[in-house]
Amino acid sequence: TKDWDDDLVGQWESANNEMAVATTYPSDLSGAINPATHASQHFLRPIMCKTDYEGNGYNKHLRHGQQPEARPVTKGEPMLEPFWAAGFSFARGHFVVQVPYDQFLPMVFQGEEINIGLRGFTFGYDYYAIERSVCFHMYAIKENKAKRKKVKLFWENSNEYKGVAMQAMKRLNGIIGMGRPGEDYYREDEHKYGMGKIRKTEKYFKTFGIHVDTQVVEDNLCQFVSRSMMKIFKPALRSNRMGLDYDKIDYVYKNPNPVKKTTNAKKKT
Repeated sequence: TKDWDDDLVGQWESANNEMAVATTYPSDLSGAINPATHASQHFLRPIMCKTDYEGNGYNKHLRHGQQPEARPVTKGEPMLEPFWAAGFSFARGHFVVQVPYDQFLPMVFQGEEINIGLRGFTFGYDYYAIERSVCFHMYAIKENKAKRKKVKLFWENSNEYKGVAMQAMKRLNGIIGMGRPGEDYYREDEHKYGMGKIRKTEKYFKTFGIHVDTQVVEDNLCQFVSRSMMKIFKPALRSNRMGLDYDKIDYVYKNPNPVKKTTNAKKKT
């Protein structure tokens, strides 16, 4: 959008949090930007609040699904959210210094977001959905579907690297404490791509309803990630603007409308 950089910096500054990371899945490009003024004409914005386990065995991981879009309920500041998104991420430069991409995760696509997001949390970073979108993405839908379908994808070469993704996922999940108990993994430079010391992963899991032992999440978190999360969490912002003090946050999310999950099973005939 026009003047996207000034707008984005201003929105980041309005969080009044040095540890803020503005992050989301950008909305679809189709019809989002006025071709004459280059201003946004898409007034909804996504918020990162939906996740669930995906995959099997060593490849099982938390994957953030399609996120809801709505008009912002808070004005003049971004809204707190629990998850980091690879599609759009804006923060002070120390974020990528403290939480660099792990170079020992070849053939990994799904799974990187909980890795970066959880590591960032332990270093004291907080995630926000900005009030106004400043960029959009060309998804393989609508008039851009045929064009995007021609784009090459990295996993088209996966047959040449059999077993590599599994070993990478073992490392990814192992480092963030979401792997199988007692399972070893490749540990080169683990200190560089590991966890911070500001917050514990257990606090993250407990706060946002992620049960690592049973690999189940509390559903309907998006109902909480709105005014409620801002009301409860924002007062915990440190006076020196260095992130939320989770020692002052006792909230534990529980699904207000639980439905028992069932596994797919073959019907007996």
